Amino acid sequence: MMLARLDTALPRDVRRAVEGTLHGWHRLHRFHIAMAFPSLETAAHYLKAERSALVTQFQRVEHDLGTDLFHRSAFNKPQRPSARGQSLLRDLAHERVQELMHNALTSDQFFAMPDDDTLARAMESLGTRRPPSPLRPYANISVPRIRIRAETLTLLHDLVDHAPTEFFGSQVSARTGLNQGSVSDRLRQLEQAGWLTSRPEDDASWLSRATPGRGAGRRRTYYTLTADGRRAATHELQQRSHQARRTQGAS
Repeated sequence: MMLARLDTALPRDVRRAVEGTLHGWHRLHRFHIAMAFPSLETAAHYLKAERSALVTQFQRVEHDLGTDLFHRSAFNKPQRPSARGQSLLRDLAHERVQELMHNALTSDQFFAMPDDDTLARAMESLGTRRPPSPLRPYANISVPRIRIRAETLTLLHDLVDHAPTEFFGSQVSARTGLNQGSVSDRLRQLEQAGWLTSRPEDDASWLSRATPGRGAGRRRTYYTLTADGRRAATHELQQRSHQARRTQGAS
């Protein structure tokens, strides 16, 4: 497949996002559609795409143009294009650019701009907090599933890398750079879910850390990944690695 080369009369940002790429027109088309919506989530639903795929594709466009193109949404606060993003959207609306874009895309890649009713429903959903859906149990691991956020993922990487050695909170905090309070909270969550077991520091170790005039300080709690906890952590890490590779393939 030949890489795109465009007429120099076309807008500069359009050319920079398309030339030398295989999927530039697809990324620009999705950006054009998505910016009509209040959030990437609502845009992804309309485009029948994963939100993570849109994030990766728009980051690529921003990289190609060397600037941020939009401000991300928050609860009850819609996303909005930056000044450069607005300029790009005006360029994408040009009749000649639309013609080239349409010709470059397959029928399943091309979407019409959303109508007013679709956008109104999307705006309503932006101000509605939905409870998280229940997590599906593991097929062959006896511990319950937990919600994995970025900090938890970093923690799990560290625990799996150092398994089966036991550890304490400040040790993990020093290795990962995570806030010690956050580490303690997540270790307790993992223990409650059965991913970890714990034991208090024994007297000999505790007293050996005493300094003259100050005593031994707080007794450490040592944690160890259970067998099922280690399997669950490995499963979560592998799943996210697979998702990352799939998203990169979509870009």
